[in-house]
Amino acid sequence: MRAGAIPTINQMVGAGIITLPGIMSGQILVGQDPMAAAQSKIFLMFLLCVASVVSIIIAVGLAIARLTDARHSLRLDRLSKPKG
Repeated sequence: MRAGAIPTINQMVGAGIITLPGIMSGQILVGQDPMAAAQSKIFLMFLLCVASVVSIIIAVGLAIARLTDARHSLRLDRLSKPKG
């Protein structure tokens, strides 16, 4: 789960320091207050991070459900190669 969340967290760290993201610069060019543009960008980055973490949790949960049995034992025989 940690390895899946690292790219999203790194993107959030560098969003305001390194780059001026497109949505924020577009709002500033249109004439919106820079603080409001920054707040909307922070909110958008937060929503993307939450969506990423939720999808990671779902993927790990499905993998655990697929690879374990009722006694929570690892069942490697359930791991199959893709056909094709």
